[in-house]
Amino acid sequence: MATNTDNKRSPQWLALHFPQPADQANLERLAAWCYQYSSQVCIAAQHNGLLLEVAASRRLFGNAETLAGRICTELEHLGYRVISGSAPTPEAAHLGARHGFHIHTPGDIRKSIGVLRIDSLNLHSTSVQALQKTGFRTVAEVLRLPRKALTRRLGVATSDYLDRLLGQRPDPCKVFRPPDSFSAGIDLPDTAHTQGLLFPLKRLVQELCGVLRARDHGIQTLQVCLQMGEASQTIGLNLQRATRSESHLVMLLRERLERLQLPCPVRHIRLQAPHFLPCAAIQDGLLKEAGKPSMEMDNTVIERLQARLGKGSVRGIRGLQDYRPEYSWSWREPDDPATCTTQPGRPAWLFPEPQHCRIDNYRILAGPERIESGWWDGRDCRRDYFVVRDSSGSTLWAFREYKPRPGWYLHGLFS
Repeated sequence: MATNTDNKRSPQWLALHFPQPADQANLERLAAWCYQYSSQVCIAAQHNGLLLEVAASRRLFGNAETLAGRICTELEHLGYRVISGSAPTPEAAHLGARHGFHIHTPGDIRKSIGVLRIDSLNLHSTSVQALQKTGFRTVAEVLRLPRKALTRRLGVATSDYLDRLLGQRPDPCKVFRPPDSFSAGIDLPDTAHTQGLLFPLKRLVQELCGVLRARDHGIQTLQVCLQMGEASQTIGLNLQRATRSESHLVMLLRERLERLQLPCPVRHIRLQAPHFLPCAAIQDGLLKEAGKPSMEMDNTVIERLQARLGKGSVRGIRGLQDYRPEYSWSWREPDDPATCTTQPGRPAWLFPEPQHCRIDNYRILAGPERIESGWWDGRDCRRDYFVVRDSSGSTLWAFREYKPRPGWYLHGLFS
C-alpha cells in the first residue's frame, strides 16, 4: 500500500483519465505501460483512470506537468485518448484531471479547487443535492463550513472525503504490480493484405516495449495471433537473445508478414509475449575496431534470415567424434556453441551423397589420406581421399573406396 504520508518528501500524484470507458484488463495493460515512469502506479477503476506517484521521478522526467505531457503524447500515439492533472493528494489529482489543472503544493489545493462547482466533487448525489438545497454552489463555500457541523448534516463519509481531498487524512492506494507477460489485441476491419497488419502491429509492439522498459526486461519469444472468422493462425518469433528494441521487433515481424499468405481477411490481431527475461544492455567499446563484426550484428542477421526463411532453414553445425565425414557432424541451433574446428585439407562443403566419377577426368593435387572406420556399427568403410581439380579449375575432394562399394567418388567442394 502507498500513502500520501509515507515519505518525508511531499508526494505528487499524477491522475490519468480516459474519456472512453476502459475495462479492468485494459486498465491493467495501461498501468503496466505507465510503470516505466513511476514505481507506484494505482488503478482507479471508479474514475476510469490511473494514478502515478511522480515526485520520485522528477529528476528523471521533470515536474508533473512535463511528465503528464509526455505520457499523454505517447498514449495518443498508441491510440488512447487521455486527460491529466496532478496534485499532492490522489483525490485532488482526480479533480485536476477532470478540469485540466496542476496543483503543486498542499497549500494550493483549497485555492485551486475552490472555484469548482459542488457537483465536481466525488460525493454521493444525495449529499450534493443536500448542499445545493442549502444554498451552496462552489467548493470553497463547502470547505469554509465547520467540519463537525458538516459531519452532522451529511455524515462521516462526506467529511472523510474532504479530509482526504485536502491531505488532512491519509488516503491509501493499492499499488499495481505488473505481470511477467504481455497480451494485447486490436479489432480490425476485414484486412485481406499482410501490409495492412503492420500498422496495428507497430502500435502493439510500442506498447509491449514500454512495458518491457518498465520492468527492465526483454523477450526472446513473441507470438502474433490472427483471428479470421472461425479460423485462426499464429506466427511465432524466436530470437537469439532477449531484446526490447522496438525497431528490431518490427523489422522481424515485417519479414514474417512478407512471406505470409492469408486464406481470408483478418478481423482481430493479438500480440503475446508469454515470458519476460532479464535483458542485459550491451555496451560498445570506446574505440571500435574497424571492419570487426559484432556479436549483435551476427544475431540480427540470423534472426532476419529465420524470420524470412523459417526457423528450420537457418541452423548451425555441431561436430561429432567420427572419422567418417558424413557422420562427423549434426545440426545445432545457431545460438548453441560450436564444438568443432575446421581441419586442414578438408572442404567446407560436402555433397548430400557421394557422386560416382572417373578419376581420369581429374588431376590429383594431394593425397592419399586413409580413412578406415565404422566396423562397430555396421557402416564400416575403407577409403583413400585425394584433393583433385577438374577441367574448369574447381577444387574437389574425391576418394577411392575399397569397401563396401569399390570405385571412385566425389565427396566435397573446396570454396
